[in-house]
Amino acid sequence: MIVLFESARYTTETLRGFLGERFYRELNASEAQIDYVGYYYQAPASHSALLLPKVFLKDGKFAGLSPTELLDLQLTDAKEARQRLYEAGKSEFLFRFGVWLYQAIKIFGQRHPDTSITESADLQHITQPEGQQYLSELEVISSLLRFHHDNPTLFTFIKRYNSSQRHQVSWPRTVQKKIPVLQNGQPLYVETINKQKNIDSDEELFVLFFSVLEHLNEQYGFKTSLSPLYATVTKGEFQKLLNGQGVRRLREIRGKYFSDKMRQLWQLLYAFFARAERTKTQQGTRELLLVRDFDIVFEDMIDALLTDSEKPLPRKLKEHKDGKALDHIYEYASLLTPEDTIYHIGDSKYYQEHSDFGETSVYKQYTYARNVIQLNIDLLNDGKLAMPLRYRDNLTEGYNITPNFFISALVNDTLDFKDNGLSQRGSTLKPNRHFSDRLFDRDTLILQAYNINFLYVLANYVSKNKQETEQFRQRAKQQFRARLMQYLAENYAFWKVTPQHDSLETFVTTHFQLLNGKMYRPAQFEKAILVALEKNSSSQNITEALRSIALVETYSLA
Repeated sequence: MIVLFESARYTTETLRGFLGERFYRELNASEAQIDYVGYYYQAPASHSALLLPKVFLKDGKFAGLSPTELLDLQLTDAKEARQRLYEAGKSEFLFRFGVWLYQAIKIFGQRHPDTSITESADLQHITQPEGQQYLSELEVISSLLRFHHDNPTLFTFIKRYNSSQRHQVSWPRTVQKKIPVLQNGQPLYVETINKQKNIDSDEELFVLFFSVLEHLNEQYGFKTSLSPLYATVTKGEFQKLLNGQGVRRLREIRGKYFSDKMRQLWQLLYAFFARAERTKTQQGTRELLLVRDFDIVFEDMIDALLTDSEKPLPRKLKEHKDGKALDHIYEYASLLTPEDTIYHIGDSKYYQEHSDFGETSVYKQYTYARNVIQLNIDLLNDGKLAMPLRYRDNLTEGYNITPNFFISALVNDTLDFKDNGLSQRGSTLKPNRHFSDRLFDRDTLILQAYNINFLYVLANYVSKNKQETEQFRQRAKQQFRARLMQYLAENYAFWKVTPQHDSLETFVTTHFQLLNGKMYRPAQFEKAILVALEKNSSSQNITEALRSIALVETYSLA
């Protein structure tokens, strides 16, 4: 299997050998770039191709090699390439990842049946005797490896059982079918029939199985353990099996298996050898499942993690009138008081490691926030904003803080599928604002950025573990809120101000010019307002001026 990378540049002539012209883009007279991610094979090529997302390239390299260096090594010295990948801890990982990526693209197509970014072919042809759907190379090999992993004692048990049956006489069958010799009036059976009937067929199936595993170890650099109880066939014999003998022999012994496990193994081996024979005899056979614009798939993966599909939000919250579409939005606790809620807004960024957020992306994200704020203010003005959603306080004319974040793909060095790796990416980005020291102004917007383990996102998307997804979702939402609250606490001092002599309405009207954009009244504050002032700014003396007419208390976000 050849490993290629999305967005990498290759010589056009090299790509023509095993990738259809539709799936790369010529940049000049000699170079081309791949814009797809997924799996591709077309007979009679000797190589299938795994097109990896660009996030796997660290400083432009994979396993210490550039994309072109890795490709050249795979084509000129496949054994050395497999060894290089194995030593880098990426050999078996690549195949496992390929299977999960393959499944993820299929799931994306199921979730979005009208999408135009996926390409598939020849994945549903019926070719097996019992009507089982044709499986791709990735699916067949993955199933064989999984069978080996899930049945560690089966092969030993069958060997012991068959060996024991060779020495146990089946007396009912012996009496029925053999003629005894009388000796001293007693029947003596010179020939007996043993209980074992399927010694050869059982063991032959296991010999084929371990011969296939041995072949896969050599081809892909796997380290699958082989049972010493069963001798594998020679390379020459195995090549004959690939050329058609494997299919013919499996058909001959097909009816000799009755247990579910043995029938399952027969089916897997038949799928393997049938595919091998088909690719050698059918020149036009193609197996492909590819997707371009993989950032859209990544966005869907993140959305499946963060948002609850069983609680859909109004469509206009994601698809805005100006043609912009939000990646992620969900209702969660306000940053000021947990009793109030507000929409948290996220945007997926499918970048290579160390890529920075451009000014255009940041500007777009602030625009998304403004659109969401306006949509909710329109509902508020019409009396249709459902509580506890709270975007503006009519008395102070202060606006609640709208949480806003980027979330980017990152592949960790351990290639771990289980660790989510969710962490803040650098410091909080520069806030957007029209006026300084006006936290509760509608144009004051704060944006944070996070990294997440791409492999965790992929595994979760494919496995559909609802419990794990929900646990992550709640932890992530808490983390996003807590980190933003931490930023606010580090940069602002919050005060609960309760008037001592005037009514709250009179107090706000009298001091409106002084506190405009600095004050906000949460729903739980009946006779007080919340004032936020930037630390180390001249406005801090405002609280001193208010102490003579109001009770001024420190307020901590919770």
